[in-house]
Amino acid sequence: MLMFAQSTPPSTHAIHDAIFKRVHGSNLVYNTCWEDPRLDRQMLNLQPDSRLVMITSAGCNALDYLLDEPAEIHAVDVNPR
Repeated sequence: MLMFAQSTPPSTHAIHDAIFKRVHGSNLVYNTCWEDPRLDRQMLNLQPDSRLVMITSAGCNALDYLLDEPAEIHAVDVNPR
């Protein structure tokens, strides 16, 4: 369930709920996570001028990639928070 500030009109809640159900209603989005960011970092060979766009959930992998100090990481997630 999406949470909003109390000043958000009820119709906005309904719209967001409808969009969320439409996108995720019959799909299993994440059930397990098998990534190993240490291996990813080896394979990506991130450099100071590297720019990444990645789909995130908790953000752990994005934080791990920062250890290699790339120029930019753009973390994209369905969750607006």
